Amino acid sequence: MDRSFYLNLAATGKRLPVATHLVLHEKKDPEAILLDGKRLADAMVETARKFDSPLALPIMDLTLEKDIMLRTMGIPAADIPTYHFHAKPDPKLVAKVAAMDVLASPRIKANCESLTHIAKAMAAGNKEVPIGMSIGPFSLMTKLMKDPITPIFMAGSGVAPEDDDDVDLLASLLDLCEKTVHACCLAQMKAGAKAIFLCEPAANLVYFSPNQIKDGATVYQDFVIAPNLRLKALFNANKVDLIFHDCGSLTTEMIASFAALDPVIISFGSPVKLWEAEPFVPKTTVLYGNLPTKKFYSDEEVPLSGIPDMVCEIEDKLKASGHPFIIGSECDVLSMPGYEKTIMEKVMAFTSCGCKH
Repeated sequence: MDRSFYLNLAATGKRLPVATHLVLHEKKDPEAILLDGKRLADAMVETARKFDSPLALPIMDLTLEKDIMLRTMGIPAADIPTYHFHAKPDPKLVAKVAAMDVLASPRIKANCESLTHIAKAMAAGNKEVPIGMSIGPFSLMTKLMKDPITPIFMAGSGVAPEDDDDVDLLASLLDLCEKTVHACCLAQMKAGAKAIFLCEPAANLVYFSPNQIKDGATVYQDFVIAPNLRLKALFNANKVDLIFHDCGSLTTEMIASFAALDPVIISFGSPVKLWEAEPFVPKTTVLYGNLPTKKFYSDEEVPLSGIPDMVCEIEDKLKASGHPFIIGSECDVLSMPGYEKTIMEKVMAFTSCGCKH
């Protein structure tokens, strides 16, 4: 898509949630739909139309890449959710992952089939644009070590992989994760994705020392930006747009570093105030977010009556900056048993409430 597509979308003033999970769980058999590419495409398009959006967004499930990677390496299915590496993976298994068929995963296959259905409908005249989804290399790596924080700090202090086994393991796993994300994104590109929502929720202050970064350590550049720049080259080669998502707590240095990735949209979570991030994001990138939708289930933390003020604060401060923006959810708006009506009411409120400017 031409970048002007996203800038023009921002200029409409639409407010667009990532809400396919919420709409999907209005169905009687959501788990079955997740394995059916055509029905999943229908749910994505239904969600887009419900909120008058041209973006057919998928479910933000960031477990699929770890699952297919470890299955390919022969890890028993029951062990996958909590599996951690304690030694560098065998080079033969790494090569196997690099060459894996990610469509062996029923979920990934259905996701790709949904993108193909939407892409074909778009070619036939429908307005909905097929959007893919993936975890980022760094965030995937953090799921594979029991304690990634210590070796990240050591690396930021100047410890090289050849000097410490844990730092060496971290570097090896990051390479493995980059290969995995590359394969999963490429499959979605081949399936027809026009853009991919790439999520690096772990690239935040929990894992990185702001003092190290301020003092000149390149650890954030090395572990977050560099792998994603290589991935961005794949996006560019396939003419697929990058929507970059980081919902963690961030410093201005971290936010500024994302400019190198040149995303068409950058999505932040509620720990980041969009108007404070704005000076560090190029105006060619649309700011997206970042209402506290994770708390929408709670009337105590986010009362329905408080939604307009939240929306208007973001709108007022960003309109003054002149930066293109879209107000939306901070992550996927999850359906929670017993709270569906409450959550949907609040989503409908933020997409439709008026503001006085």
